[in-house]
Order: sequence, then structure tokens, then C-alpha cells
Amino acid sequence: MLHRLEPLQGMDVNGVGYVAFGQTAQQVKQLLGEPSNTYDKQLFYDELELRIDLNDEDRVDFIECIYGPFCEKTIPLIYGERLFELPGEALVALLAEKNNGKIDDTEAEHGYSFLEISVGIYRESTPGDLLESIEEAKAEGTYEEDRDWLENDLRKSNHFWTIGIGEKGYYVL
Repeated sequence: MLHRLEPLQGMDVNGVGYVAFGQTAQQVKQLLGEPSNTYDKQLFYDELELRIDLNDEDRVDFIECIYGPFCEKTIPLIYGERLFELPGEALVALLAEKNNGKIDDTEAEHGYSFLEISVGIYRESTPGDLLESIEEAKAEGTYEEDRDWLENDLRKSNHFWTIGIGEKGYYVL
């Protein structure tokens, strides 16, 4: 299933409908059904690999694809690109070009917020982090024991793990 993220507008869930910023929680539930889980003002849709946040008026103000880079059920797109298939640096470059303005890079390499288009991306580990962990494991003699986990995380670290879009002004410095 394709998810077309449209910064500052919302998301087209292929074959289901459009989730727009400002829609009520009830409208979202009518469109997507009951969430798999809720927490405070967050609606989780495991089958769609999504999280939708609501503001104080119970209206959509943030949408996040949460199971990257190896989504099992969805293919999130932004600006026509399969965002979780792009290497991290390529995704940052694409979003910086489209943003054409201020970027919050205080968590550079792990996360960025593109303020003009209200897009945020995040990954827990970078390739450098994982290469360091691999070297430490080799030095400690635990590499072979943890090899599968470390190698999988190294592949994962080449991409961002989540992408979120928010209504205008969602991300601020």
C-alpha cells in the first residue's frame, strides 16, 4: 500500500482516502477505522504503519510513518521518491532542496527538521555509530555472537527510520 506524504497538506493512503491536517479524530476514524492503539492524543495504525497526532482540539496536526526503513505493509512516498529506500544523505538533500529555508540540524545525522515544509526525519543510529559498535564488539570478543543484529542495524542505519509531516509551523527552532 502506498502512502503519499504531501508536506503542509496531509497524506493520501492509496485505496483508502486522504488524511488532511485539521481533520477531526472522528473523521480520521471514519476513514481509517479504529486505531490499533491510542496513547494520549496519538492514534496508532499498525496495519498502515502510521501514527497520527491530534492537537488540543482533537484535529490532525502530525502524521508519521513509523516502521522504516524496512516497512512490511506500506511504501511511503514523498515528492515521488520511496523515502525509506533513499540513502540517508540523499533524503536529507532532497528535503533540504524542497525546504529552501531553515533546517534544524541540532541532532545532525540522527535527525533533521525542515522548518519551511514541516518535515522531520529520524534514525537512532548512523553508519558511524554502528561501525564503532562493531569494532567494540570485535575488541570485546562478542562480535560473532551479535553479528546478525549488528549487521542488520548497520544496513538499517544507512536510512532514516521515521518521517513525520506536520501542519505549518509544527517544527520550530
